[in-house]
Order: sequence, then structure tokens, then C-alpha cells
Amino acid sequence: MKWLLAFVVVLGVTAEIIEPLGNALKGQGFLGGSFAALIALILFDAIGDSDPQEVSGVYVLADLGDLRAPVMEAFEARQVTIEFSGFTMQTLLGLLVEPLNRMADEKVNTQKLTLRLTIAHLNLPLSLPGKLEPASESSGLPSGTLHFSDSGDNRERMREKYTLSNWDELKRLLGRVHAKNPHVIISCEVRESPQVPERKLYILNEEKVFSVPYGIRKNENVHWRGNTFDILDAEGHGLKHGKARAIGWDRRSDSRSTRDIAEHHMEWYRNLWERLELIKPEYPVIADPKWPAERPAS
Repeated sequence: MKWLLAFVVVLGVTAEIIEPLGNALKGQGFLGGSFAALIALILFDAIGDSDPQEVSGVYVLADLGDLRAPVMEAFEARQVTIEFSGFTMQTLLGLLVEPLNRMADEKVNTQKLTLRLTIAHLNLPLSLPGKLEPASESSGLPSGTLHFSDSGDNRERMREKYTLSNWDELKRLLGRVHAKNPHVIISCEVRESPQVPERKLYILNEEKVFSVPYGIRKNENVHWRGNTFDILDAEGHGLKHGKARAIGWDRRSDSRSTRDIAEHHMEWYRNLWERLELIKPEYPVIADPKWPAERPAS
């Protein structure tokens, strides 16, 4: 349509400049002179200013809570697979509470539930989240500059307050699901990664993948077991950083590039998960990383 309107515009302008051509076209009833050219120009401009067509299978979510709908949709499948990468599974647990409670309260047609969760290992030094302290005057840095470093207190706070409590709550929910729907085959495993995650990654039924980047922010007066300290925290991006907090891609999209991006993220996670099967921390945060718990060999 744009090319046709552009042709009409050019033809109309040419007809006004070159008189023989204009008379011939007007005589044939093909062009109504400058008026037709003006109309075509207006239409061409209107089409040019219209919003570009949305790409199939791309999701732009303004709030992390908007992930509840695709997560609930994923639980409608007979075989549900949820894969996650992040720090402490805090936000993942918030998204799983509703569908798992529903499975614990109602008989469902789900046949299999698989959860594969990769979290940050918190028993080794970590700069993010980490400790913040004023730079010394002898450092030569501008006034107000802060140094970041590892904080054993903050890692302990993250382990106790988030990672371990989240894991206990998730196991409790899975136990309730099993009690109500014992026919559902449930498999859940947590693997600890030496990588500091730069983003949360959610993969739903190996079809949709959502990426939520972490930022950094100063978090003052954090209290833990009688200690108070400032930390450099990993902050989830919100509205103040733009219109999108989470971006997703669908592996079933009509767009080849969208499918490729979805597969790219899924392959990244596949590689991480497989590598961590035989690569473990010497002192894990979670001592029982599988549900149901593995029985000792007889």
C-alpha cells in the first residue's frame, strides 16, 4: 500500500510539472490532478506514522506480577515443567503459590510436575549483594564514594531468610499437592551455581521464556541478628527503568527470529543445568536439594 501511494504521489506531482503528461492522465481519468496527489500524500503520511505491527510471540510485561497469568496457563498442561535461574527463588515461589495451592485443594488432570531450579551459591564470597563502606580519604576518590566487598552477614541473611525458608515452603506446598493428587509424578531439584545471576530466567513448559534483569541499588540499614550494615543489593528493574520489567519469547511464534531467541535462552539454561549435575559446591546451602528426598541406597 505504501508503494502504491508513493507512486500516486510522484505521478501526481509529475503531472502538475509536465503539462502534456498531466493532460494525458487527466484525459484518461487516471488522475484527478493536484487534489488526488494531495489525498495520496496525506494517506501516505498517515500510514507512515502508524504504529509498527507487533511481532508474534514477544511479550513485554510492565510488572513481575504480570507473570502470574502465563504461569497459571502453564499449569493447565498435563505435563508441567518450570525451570528457573535466580538468586534465592523468592519471586518464583510467589508465582508458584497460587497454582500449587490450587493443585493441593482440587483434583487435577496434571500427570507430571517437574521443577528445575538453579540458584546462587551463597557460601562463598559475593560482591553482589555485598557490603558497602565509605572509601577512605587516602584512597584519592571523590567524597561520597563507596567501596563494595563481600559481606558474610548479608550472605547469612540471604541463606536463612530467603533461600532456606523458600525451599522449606516449596517442599511443604509440594507435599500438600502429593497428598491431594498422589497420581501426579512430582520431581523437584535445586542446583547451586557459582555464577552470580545477572537476571531471573523463567522457562514455562519449554515453550515460553521470560527474562527479568537485575540492577543494583544501595540498601541502607539492613538489620540481621543484632548487626546493622549497608549493602549493595541486586534490584529488580521496575517502571522507573522503562516500560518493560520482563521480556518474553514464545518458541511457537510465527516469527523465526522470536523462536530462535526463545531457543537461545532455553539452550543456555540446558547447558547450565547439565553442567551443574556433577559440579557441586563443597559446602552447599541446601543439604537436601531434591523433592521427594532420595532414599539412601540399601
